[in-house]
Amino acid sequence: MKRKLSIALLLLAAWLGGAQPAYAATDSQDSNITIVKKTRVAYNRGNKVNTWTTYGAGKKKAGKVKSGYKFTATGQAKYKGRTWYRIKNNKWILGTNTVTTKKYASIKAAAAKKAKQNKVVKLAKAQVGKAYVWGATGPYSFDCSGLTMYVYKKTTGLSLPHYSVSQRYYGKAVSTKRLVKGDLLFFGSKSAPHHVGIYVGGGKFVHASSPTVGVIKSKVSTNRSSAFYPSSARRVI
Repeated sequence: MKRKLSIALLLLAAWLGGAQPAYAATDSQDSNITIVKKTRVAYNRGNKVNTWTTYGAGKKKAGKVKSGYKFTATGQAKYKGRTWYRIKNNKWILGTNTVTTKKYASIKAAAAKKAKQNKVVKLAKAQVGKAYVWGATGPYSFDCSGLTMYVYKKTTGLSLPHYSVSQRYYGKAVSTKRLVKGDLLFFGSKSAPHHVGIYVGGGKFVHASSPTVGVIKSKVSTNRSSAFYPSSARRVI
């Protein structure tokens, strides 16, 4: 009877031992693993990120997670100078493919900003060839501030005033030598510009130029005596 009881107890102990999480025994033996509770975000320039069965030698791909996947790491380890994080289901993810939540928020904001800039450029270019009419705000004809007003309202929801001097007070001042897509370019007097256009990249800008040529794309001049030399620029996105 005692022999049968001893066998039953041994079987019960073995069963309870097998019911523990797969990493429990490993953690107790692996001094490289630090138990943590750290929130990170998987990120690899918008591409999916590989997960692995372990962090060291003999690791195999376990699957993928979307770039932007937020997780709370339960373990951290270093292998050959690289940091690894343990995520749910005892999978591991390479630390260089993760960022902090604050950094990810910054990345998302930058991506949203770039998307808006591209929308502005696309719509501005689509107006090339249309007529210049003083006081017109589109969609078939424009004057200079009417064009910028129209493009920004349609793409970003921003309501610019219909006057180049007033538009000069929107956004923040930026160097005309460090322009990015979507910047407003002003021409003439810095304090009272008589003309405005939209920088579309590649050293060019789109503007409603005159009744003779209408809406055109022109090269930003570096010659101060040129009519296409900007006196100032504003970043409104």
